Amino acid sequence: MLPRFSAGPPDRCLIVGRFCEWHPNSQDYVVPDEGNDIRRARAELLRDLEKAGNAVPGDDWIIGQRIRYLVEAHDSSVISAARSCKATRWWCDALIGLAFHVSGNFAAADSAFSVALEEMPSPTRCHWLDLSPLLDDDLRDTYRKMSCAQREAANARIWWVADPLYITPGNERRTEHFSRVLHTELQQDAANTYGKRWGGDLAELTLRFGWAEKWTQEPLGSMPVAEVSVTGHEPEPGFHFFLTQRPPDTVAQIVDSLFEIRQSPPREQYAPPYARSFTGLDAQVARFRRGDSTRIVAAYDVSADTIFARHKFAAALVAMRNEATPPSMSEVSESPARNVITVSTPWKSQLIGVELLAKDSAGAARWRMGFAEIPLDSGKISLSDLLFVDGSPSLPSDLDEAIPRAHGGTKFRRDKQIGLFWELYGKTAADSALPISLTITPIDEGFFRRAFRALRIVPKVAPLNIRWHENGASGVLSARSVLLDLSLVPAGKYAVKLEVGNYPLAVASRIIEVE
Repeated sequence: MLPRFSAGPPDRCLIVGRFCEWHPNSQDYVVPDEGNDIRRARAELLRDLEKAGNAVPGDDWIIGQRIRYLVEAHDSSVISAARSCKATRWWCDALIGLAFHVSGNFAAADSAFSVALEEMPSPTRCHWLDLSPLLDDDLRDTYRKMSCAQREAANARIWWVADPLYITPGNERRTEHFSRVLHTELQQDAANTYGKRWGGDLAELTLRFGWAEKWTQEPLGSMPVAEVSVTGHEPEPGFHFFLTQRPPDTVAQIVDSLFEIRQSPPREQYAPPYARSFTGLDAQVARFRRGDSTRIVAAYDVSADTIFARHKFAAALVAMRNEATPPSMSEVSESPARNVITVSTPWKSQLIGVELLAKDSAGAARWRMGFAEIPLDSGKISLSDLLFVDGSPSLPSDLDEAIPRAHGGTKFRRDKQIGLFWELYGKTAADSALPISLTITPIDEGFFRRAFRALRIVPKVAPLNIRWHENGASGVLSARSVLLDLSLVPAGKYAVKLEVGNYPLAVASRIIEVE
């Protein structure tokens, strides 16, 4: 009864046991839906399973298969059916977690799976907590040597960092994983659409890429075949949310480059139901100390983006101390394409995220980075982060003036003048002069530019350095700003570094791109 369909031959095939896993461009085709005959057969099976469950209400297998096929049918009664479970307690709670997850209530799914994990036997819990199939090579080798208790401690940070969006309640990547583990349990003693014996290869594929939401069979050809060739289609497009390296010991070491959302080929992938696309975000983020708290400023401009320029979207600026502490969040329910968001936090070292989510599920975008503490000692000079602002008609004199003028992102046009704003903390002796140095250093663009330079086809760009002195006794907190004329530098990427004082220097830096 399966619809006949072919996405073409695989261009890159991941062999896992008896199966080939590949990810064609899902924008090039639409997988056909199943026919009414399959829907009628499933509905009949579900009626039989409900009758069997009423006759044997404590049977794990029967209620498990009923929930499995309600999920497959996208039946909204799956939550009430799971809640009516009278089987083994942890099994029922896991089924409730699955039902909430597929219904999009990730926070409730998180809670249900947490309860199930507390109730299940230790060997089963150890299996459920094993993330090794999802991890990239370097991290996986270290992870496999850990005990169950060590893995559980490591998992807390892994899941915290792998959460696709903090703006959505719950951790949907974690509840997706537990739903996949449960799905492998449901399949072990049941028939599957491939018509093959369940084995470790199918379990691994399910854990890494999810269970199929549609199935098709190959179109009829001119030559007869011995058996039907069945293809399972997982939700697409999928994205890779795990770090590509071992989770750093401190949040300050978590940088945006450690994420490879569009990893190819992916070690694992997940397709969030709330976003048909998922991309990185060019955001400018700067921190400013206010006593024991930190004020964070985030600016973005997606007016040229094909998704967010045309769709209403929510935005959030999120700051977190660690995986166990509730975040500080500033959320805008309907954001303009160009916007500046601020939030205050009590933490000095923290993980900061800027997130956008289209309201019609068209797409999501994010920027995520860890930061170390900005030191604050009244007897020493320290620096805030650098904040680029619009350079006209005049430069801002304090942070309140600078915030609404913050430049959206880290890319700048050469024909624009841009202001650079920062704050100094602490003071020196009244008769001292405070040396300040601003350096703009080109970052090599790659092989071809290096080759052109070697052939003297393009000139070598030297760093631009500006030095001056100011009164060091201007106060515990003082704002500074300068005007930069970017027409003086060629297009390319640059490291902008500000150094203040004598040894030890206070340093702040940022990478920008001049277009």
